[in-house]
Amino acid sequence: MASLLDIIQRTINAPFLRVGNAELTLSAIAQFLLAVLLAIVVALVFKRILSGLILSRLGLKPGIRESIATITSYSLGATLCLVLLQTLGINFAPIAVLAGSLGIGIGIGVQDLTRNFVSGLAMLVEQKLKVGDFVELGELTGYIVEISLRSTVIRTITQRHIVVPNSELAGHKVINWTYSDPKGWVPIYLSVSHESDAVVVIEALLDSAYLEETVSYEHPPEVYFIGFGEYSLDFVLWVWVDRIDLKHKTESSLRFIIDQNLRQHEIRLASPRYDLWHRNPNIVVQSSENEYKKYTDIQHVAPSFNELVPKPVAVRDLLKSIPYFSQCSAVELRKLVEIGHRRRLDVDETLFNVGDPGDAFYIILSGAVSYHLEGYDEPTVLTSGQFLGEFSLMLGVPRTVTIKAIEDTTVFAISPQGFKQILQSQPQLYDRIVKQMSRHETELTQQKRRLRELGLITSEYDTNPVVWVRKQLEKLFSS
Repeated sequence: MASLLDIIQRTINAPFLRVGNAELTLSAIAQFLLAVLLAIVVALVFKRILSGLILSRLGLKPGIRESIATITSYSLGATLCLVLLQTLGINFAPIAVLAGSLGIGIGIGVQDLTRNFVSGLAMLVEQKLKVGDFVELGELTGYIVEISLRSTVIRTITQRHIVVPNSELAGHKVINWTYSDPKGWVPIYLSVSHESDAVVVIEALLDSAYLEETVSYEHPPEVYFIGFGEYSLDFVLWVWVDRIDLKHKTESSLRFIIDQNLRQHEIRLASPRYDLWHRNPNIVVQSSENEYKKYTDIQHVAPSFNELVPKPVAVRDLLKSIPYFSQCSAVELRKLVEIGHRRRLDVDETLFNVGDPGDAFYIILSGAVSYHLEGYDEPTVLTSGQFLGEFSLMLGVPRTVTIKAIEDTTVFAISPQGFKQILQSQPQLYDRIVKQMSRHETELTQQKRRLRELGLITSEYDTNPVVWVRKQLEKLFSS
């Protein structure tokens, strides 16, 4: 047994490769590999502890935590490896001589590895791409779940994990959808036939955006007429979402809603035009008088569901029917349509409650709504052509009343940004709205007491309501 151990010891300590004056033994190689393996294990454990337990308590973002943990763990691993090798007394001369002899071959072989290593280090330091970012590289789209010094792991929306060399990310154009903020704009492109009414298309697209739950109203949806195609009128709808990484869900849902709205307005999507020439289109069918109706029914196309639904009246036409919009030009009406959206209310449906934020201005297009004020028995009824919510919007205070529909009602909702935009760009409309808001005698009389209790109106209102309203609007514009 002793002789066997002696043989093994002599074998592992015997030099099996000599380069110049340097000798390489199996013992040295084994110790070297053991030291490297131990350093890697310690570095990985340290990375998990540093990222998961220490840095997470500091409130750092996941991407920054992962970068700090990766760089620190690799540095620790390299330092520990050198210390272990020095402690074991391994002679680096044979390894260095061997590496020098094979330098050219090694250099060519590890060229890609070196490029990926440098790219990974640059990514970790620059923080242009971080763990948790939603990125798009060519046809690959997904979340970055890990960045190492050689490669990056991307998890697609179908839960596939793709390993991408770091040099691919560093050397190509990458779209980082969540670089500074998970929120962002999502475009929906659309082409309709030349016969379509452009204003109605804009209305249908905006209505669709406000019907989609994932669309955020932090920035109102916008529609742009982007061109005349050979067979089409081209539009793009831009919507703001809180989760840009879930944009595929928003896009899909919006397309369903847009398709339905366009069908209701009898707007066709664009398609190439073909001239068809028919010969002998009539088909003679021998039949009795009793069978005549059956054959004629076959030649008629059954109406689809959308054809059975009444075509909605365009918001533009509803606005034009209101007295103080009746003289608006086509351009002014289009601008109105662009900054608002239609909202339908069933009987007894609430438009807003007391205490809700004053984040919109409403024009009643059809129907009627009512509200009660404390101390008054009779409700106040507002009908087609009247305004809602202007005071809360102008003064930046919560709603002071609860508004309910007393019949099927349609209102036109305008955001604060849209309100500013339309009044600034259309001076005549500005004056018209200011005067109209100051003429709601019944409504204003009933609200005066409540507004004075809140300290929102002063004696200047009694002297000249138009001037007072104009000043409040100017404050809104300057905010």
